[in-house]
Amino acid sequence: MITFTWDDTPEQYDDPSLVNKLNFEPPFIFSPEANYFIQSDNYPALQKLSPQLKEKIDLIYIDPPYNTGNNFAYNDKFARDEWLSFMFRRLRLAQTLLAPTGCIFIAIDQSELHYLKILCDQLFGEQNYVNDFMWLHGKGKKDTWSRTLQQHTLCYAKDKRQLAPFEETAQTDWATQNKDNDPRGNWFSGSISFSEKRSNPKHKNYFTIKSPSGVEWTRQWQRTRQEMDALLADNRIYFGPAPEYKGVPRIKIFNEDTQKIIPRNIIECVDSTRHAQAHLDELLGHKGLFDNPKPVELISHLIEITAMPKDALVMDFFAGSGTTFEAVCQLNKKDGGTRHTILIQKPEPLQEPGPYKTISDLCWARIQKNAAQYNQPCTRITMP
Repeated sequence: MITFTWDDTPEQYDDPSLVNKLNFEPPFIFSPEANYFIQSDNYPALQKLSPQLKEKIDLIYIDPPYNTGNNFAYNDKFARDEWLSFMFRRLRLAQTLLAPTGCIFIAIDQSELHYLKILCDQLFGEQNYVNDFMWLHGKGKKDTWSRTLQQHTLCYAKDKRQLAPFEETAQTDWATQNKDNDPRGNWFSGSISFSEKRSNPKHKNYFTIKSPSGVEWTRQWQRTRQEMDALLADNRIYFGPAPEYKGVPRIKIFNEDTQKIIPRNIIECVDSTRHAQAHLDELLGHKGLFDNPKPVELISHLIEITAMPKDALVMDFFAGSGTTFEAVCQLNKKDGGTRHTILIQKPEPLQEPGPYKTISDLCWARIQKNAAQYNQPCTRITMP
């Protein structure tokens, strides 16, 4: 593993005695069935939350300052040592909050991507790196030599051995053959079983099926007995050409069927930052209040591909404009889930004059609108 060190930059709340003097108002009493918005510096807030939330967070999404030197609402102009110190403290706490089956997504651009990758390898373990999920955001960022189309989202598991496989639903549209003249049209075949060598005779899905010609196949299937019987009755299992029917059984997948596939790390199914900005402007009734918000669809897509339980607890401790809350609300509406959120945002002043003085005020306004629209109440808590 590559390691590196930096000159640590202390922070005020490294002092436990100062953190102990802080209190949430009203007091934070965790309920897995509630949404929370915490207005606070995230470093002391995470420390105060740790006793109640240790290993309880299923998924964390954060969009931290990128250290680009740009002058916008977040403090986004650190020396590199200062930025690494800043990120190290917060990610170390995030690691303790993640459930053993949980994961974290960290948005970052190319300016600090490689330093962040090495930092996360040290904190989470190189073996727990999942992937860099890159999304294409419109026309991209250009300079004299190239145009960068992607933004990065590093993903790490708390323990990859316990992290469920990621998956997404895709619609089939590439079948070009119909080997058995099925009246439903073109299809292609997919695996429906483990090989005999890999099959576990003690597994509940280990049983025998018979082809139309009487050839028997005994192995571990990827469907239950009941599901396999239904597929056989619907002529969804292909045994090879007639009349022999002696090929390894495979499932028939027709065009326009949906199926679960391994997600690609290139994300093209979400809107650009320009569309996200327009959506936020329309939602709040004012233009240009917050620069470069992430698309709602990006965060809901990342949550969805993890295949986390539909009652997962999602945290965002760089809440910004509150996109994560809206993403969770939309996803719950889509699939009937009961996911809940904990968002943290510091009351940093907004640069442009407008109806909101701070980022946390803007975030809370968006949360209130989404809470009413999606019937997802949220409790506001403050801490100095």
